[in-house]
Amino acid sequence: GRDPPGRQPCRRNDRLVAEQWRRLHRRPANPRPSAPGPRRRALQTARRAEQIDTQIANARLLQLPSQSEPISAAQLVSQAHAAYPYQTQRQRDCVTVQVHEDFIFNGSTTQFLQVLSNLIKNALHALMAAESHFSPGELVLEVSRDRPHCGRITVADKGCGIDAALLPQIFKPFFSNNCNPGHGLGLAFCQQVVHSAGGSIQVKSQSSLGATFTIALPLAH
Repeated sequence: GRDPPGRQPCRRNDRLVAEQWRRLHRRPANPRPSAPGPRRRALQTARRAEQIDTQIANARLLQLPSQSEPISAAQLVSQAHAAYPYQTQRQRDCVTVQVHEDFIFNGSTTQFLQVLSNLIKNALHALMAAESHFSPGELVLEVSRDRPHCGRITVADKGCGIDAALLPQIFKPFFSNNCNPGHGLGLAFCQQVVHSAGGSIQVKSQSSLGATFTIALPLAH
């Protein structure tokens, strides 16, 4: 028999939903890149605004009077991790802090906290770009002594990584990377602050295989 009048719209909706599902899961032979949807556009706008805010904060810190003080690398990393404004508890829990051996170096605590904030922010963006579930250990902050006169702070993530062709450019001012949006915020600032402390910052990465930023610093006498 025929459906009651009240059931006809439901059946019609069911058919529409089924057809939409088939369209979504049908893979065209030559898929064309589609324009970003409203959610993606909003995310891109938010990231551009965040990049501007980061650059402004970095510029203000560079304008402060230069100062140098003894800094414990382990305390610096712990403070940066505790103070970072993670969006969710899951993001915070994905970070592992490993202190193999602490060391003291000379620099500006305020500026180095911003350096670590920039690197943590970039790593979280890289994890989001890789559609990470923010499992524990996907972002590692590590402190170690490498040589008798050198200590290292490492920020390693398991995110989207950086294409090898872009690695020589990432420390240039205002560098941005639309393909791998995770990295690129404030790295020129990071390099300037680390160099001012007599250190160096390097990155090792491959696309889709994460990135490791290593800050090498001379020990305080």
